[in-house]
Parts: sequence; structure tokens; C-alpha cells
Amino acid sequence: MVGKWSNYRTIIYRSPGAGTELRIELQDNDQVPVLSLGYPGQSAPIEGLRFLSEVTQDIQSIAVTAAADWEMVLLPDAFLWNQQIDAGNLQQAGEFMIFSSNGLNFVGSEQNPVAQGIGDLRVYNACHAPCSEEAIRWVFELGPDCSNTPSLSIREVGSDLFQRTMSPTKSESDKKIMEVTLKNYDWLEVLTPCRWSATPTSN
Repeated sequence: MVGKWSNYRTIIYRSPGAGTELRIELQDNDQVPVLSLGYPGQSAPIEGLRFLSEVTQDIQSIAVTAAADWEMVLLPDAFLWNQQIDAGNLQQAGEFMIFSSNGLNFVGSEQNPVAQGIGDLRVYNACHAPCSEEAIRWVFELGPDCSNTPSLSIREVGSDLFQRTMSPTKSESDKKIMEVTLKNYDWLEVLTPCRWSATPTSN
């Protein structure tokens, strides 16, 4: 790592091999984990994205347990947004933002109705105008080989922390489908090692 932890706001992590394991602990001065990433004992590749803004000031060291090759990418504030602008990919009306190991993707328009990826992700439930002011129902479909129960938490508008952990409003174990309803400007964090697709729909 080059520079101070405070220079970074996003972390992307990957371990591409099958039958792998990846556990990354970002630790404080006393080697107590401030943030844990990755998953032990998986039979498929591990990927994910997390934001560091809530914990950056406490991080002093990294401890890694890995059974195969792995990589970790640290990014500064707004890097993923600027990357899209530089590539000429502008957010269209009605689109929302999904942050994952694929970077930043826009989803919700006719051109981009569904987003797909693997691993931990975050959704920002604020669409590009003009759009509906209604609550949005997000439908997630997990890969057929997924045995993990995702952890879902919400950061509501005006809050700096993910304070509400919740269960999906709908879950179909045979189809691996779950639904979550979000208010405008909520953030949703989904922690899972599984492949996923995400579709925003109006209630």
C-alpha cells in the first residue's frame, strides 16, 4: 500500500481459484479486526467490494488468510464514478448505482435493466432524474449453487452507519430469489460470496 489509509475509500478483493479461501482482516493498533472481508472454505471464486469511509481512521495493518492467489485493490474517493465518466458511460434517467467487484454499474433503464456480479455489493437507492419518488423493490436472484444466506443491512438517509440489519421481504429457496424494499437515498449492503443478479422495480 502506498500512502495513508485515509487516502482510500473503497476496497475490492478477489481470489479467482476454485476451492479457495480468502479472509482479509483490517486491524487497529491492537490487532483487533476493524473490518473483515472475504469468506473461508468456499468452493468457488471469491470477490467483493466494501467502502472504507466508516473505518479508515482505525486501520493500521492487514492480516490475510488465503488458500490460493488473491488480490486487493484500494481506490480513492470518487474513483469509480470518475472512471465511468472518463469512459463516456453516463447515468441515464431512472438508473441506480450498484458498486461491486465489477466497479460501478448503472441499472434500471431499458438499456440496463439488470446488473450481474459476484460477491459483496452495495446499492445506492437514488435514481437519476426524472424518476419515481416511490420506494423501490429490489429483486436479487442468486446463483443456483448458492448455499449462503446473504447478510442484508440498510443505511438510511441522514445516517452515517449501517444501523438496520434485515431479512429479505421474500425468499424462494428453490429459485434463490429475495426481495428488499428501499426508500429513496437508502444504501443497501449485501454480503454474500454468491453470484447474483439485481433488478430494481417500482412497488
